[in-house]
Amino acid sequence: MAEEVDYKHKLYKLMFEQEAVATFVKDGTSFTVGGFLINRESDCVFREIARQGQKDLKFIEESASPGVDMLIGTGQLVQFDTAYIMHRQVGGIVSMPNLERCLQEGNPRPIDLGGVMTTPNYKGNEKPLEVIDWTNFQVSLRYVAASMKIPFMPNRSSFGTDIPKYNKQIKLINDPYTDQPIHLIPSYDLDVAFITVQKADRRGNGQVWGYEGCDAWKARAAKHVVLFAEKIVSTEEIYRHPSNTIIPAYCTDAVVYLPFSSLPFPVYGCHGSDGFTLMNMLLSSQTRDGWKMWMDEWVYGCKDNNDFCGKIGWEVLERSVKSAHVLNTIPD
Repeated sequence: MAEEVDYKHKLYKLMFEQEAVATFVKDGTSFTVGGFLINRESDCVFREIARQGQKDLKFIEESASPGVDMLIGTGQLVQFDTAYIMHRQVGGIVSMPNLERCLQEGNPRPIDLGGVMTTPNYKGNEKPLEVIDWTNFQVSLRYVAASMKIPFMPNRSSFGTDIPKYNKQIKLINDPYTDQPIHLIPSYDLDVAFITVQKADRRGNGQVWGYEGCDAWKARAAKHVVLFAEKIVSTEEIYRHPSNTIIPAYCTDAVVYLPFSSLPFPVYGCHGSDGFTLMNMLLSSQTRDGWKMWMDEWVYGCKDNNDFCGKIGWEVLERSVKSAHVLNTIPD
């Protein structure tokens, strides 16, 4: 048996995009991405996993963007823990069309949402996609618990809702101090977190400006952490702004220099969103055939994220960078 590599203690952690995903994502891996919803989310991960084809994956995120929907469409996801999804938008556009097709048709696999929502009359043999509902606060607390290496966290955020009725992982007990009812939620067994940062050094210190989300907790909860850096800087430069180093080197396994890793979504102070590409993806994906054509061109037809950026157009992205620098600046 090959000796396991201790990535966290390396002083030089630079990897390529495909290498990082192949190294840390295996069949059955549980993973998350950084940022929040459509801000600084590492959307490149979904495209690269789709290209590599890992199976039986589990994904957790407080509020999920449409990016994860492509792994639902490829059938690679078997568990999806979330509190919120962008579903129906203006004009009836469905932002998670593969999720809806799974629910309505069982294509490519049926859905089981704790019994409250299941694919009707499904007659195939595919294992259902298990969608597990939480509150946003509960998902965050699961990261906190995992980062502290404790098995659960107490909370009351779902009292008065039907979430505990359908989520059997939530346990009701009486608080031993006050004898009042309280819920316990389990910590998350998280294999890898992919987090986009504005700056990182080769050792794995990652710096974030703007909204941080739960990234500090995710980095401490995950067994492995991969940073996608908009810019690689010296450790000396990292030291100039220590309060922005929310992910220290001791958490990080790999650093990937990958500008625009969040496209079509924005990164504060680096670039804006690309609404045209996002709408192209959503409109194309409203039908299964349209989604397959989009995947063939924009995912399977690109060897990596740089190819994806090239299809969007480097001049378009340069204008987005200039606009972001005017609106939000981060230190040089």
